[in-house]
Amino acid sequence: MAKRQVFHSVPKGNGWAVEQNGKVISNHRTQAASEAAAVKAGHRAQDQGGLGQAVMHKADGTIREERTYGDDPRNIKG
Repeated sequence: MAKRQVFHSVPKGNGWAVEQNGKVISNHRTQAASEAAAVKAGHRAQDQGGLGQAVMHKADGTIREERTYGDDPRNIKG
């Protein structure tokens, strides 16, 4: 089974960033731009035959939404 690649859109300083495994992979001025980049990265992981996930955080750092791309092995609504 392919390992899931998880991309987090998080507040960072005066802007937003996309992180993977705790490392910043891109910086953005707006939350919308950061979320779009996280979603794109999740789709790219899926296109490469794996699993991708985009996790969108609120300005306070809590999780607002999660999106999974590829064959999700869990059968959970949402």
